[in-house]
Amino acid sequence: MEYLLLSRLTRLDVKWVSELQGNDGFGLQKSNPFFELIMVTEGPIYLQVGEEKLELQSGETFLLMPWEKHGSWKPIANQSGFYWVQFAADPGLRLHKEELEEGVPFKLSANQDLRTSTAESLTDFLLLPRRSKPFNRYEILGIFEKIHQQFSAPKGYFRYRASLWLGHILELVAQDLVDQRQVKPEVSSTFLLYRRLVNILDESYTSNPSSKELEQSLHHSYDYLSQLFKRHAGITIGSYIHQLQIQKAKHLLSSTTSIIRTIAEEVGFQDPFYFSRIFKKLEGISPQQFRDSHMHGITDKFT
Repeated sequence: MEYLLLSRLTRLDVKWVSELQGNDGFGLQKSNPFFELIMVTEGPIYLQVGEEKLELQSGETFLLMPWEKHGSWKPIANQSGFYWVQFAADPGLRLHKEELEEGVPFKLSANQDLRTSTAESLTDFLLLPRRSKPFNRYEILGIFEKIHQQFSAPKGYFRYRASLWLGHILELVAQDLVDQRQVKPEVSSTFLLYRRLVNILDESYTSNPSSKELEQSLHHSYDYLSQLFKRHAGITIGSYIHQLQIQKAKHLLSSTTSIIRTIAEEVGFQDPFYFSRIFKKLEGISPQQFRDSHMHGITDKFT
């Protein structure tokens, strides 16, 4: 079975949507530069994709890749038809042909809970079957009808609404895969504890919470909390606190005229020399160099 991977950060843009019934315009081989989602309203539909000949029944969906040649390989009944929606995706959907591992068809990304994570480190995605027959097909067909109505009588922010609805359709198809595989993606108690720890660090990093304070807040030993955090985040609690402090320091250096000593104290460093050492370790340059480079960048925009 083939799957498509859709990043949670993907921007969707609906280009066109329509409903086809009967054989008008369906027989010719065609392709387009966008992704295309087909959902059969009444089957069978005889769809040829490349050299593969498919027979799609009512309620089935199929995802086409950009420029993928498709058409019919056999005439369909006059009452048979399907909805189709063409859409751009940035970043695009990736074809995944490998067999799924046993268990949950997706993995929780612990890094996304960290304030210091970048977009590149967020690797979670929706797993979409290229061909499926979702249990919730009537709900999906209803959303297709909404998108079709928007494009038939466009007004206001119709493209924005259409893209939101398309995202909901893809989420329903992805969730149906989880449901049909009878997967129970329950979050473990240790992961919930990790998230509580992250939240405490996010709210108290400027005061450098002590091991005793963390133990009292979470009712676990500091050694256990340290191991738990390292296992999920890949870094130590102390390293994460420093990342948070330097993250805020960079904002203050670029948006205020406060002296570096004051900024160091505001983010949780009593020793400005230690602050500069940690800043250079994480950023590769000193706080003053960071401020100078940022100010030069702003100046360049207006010269």
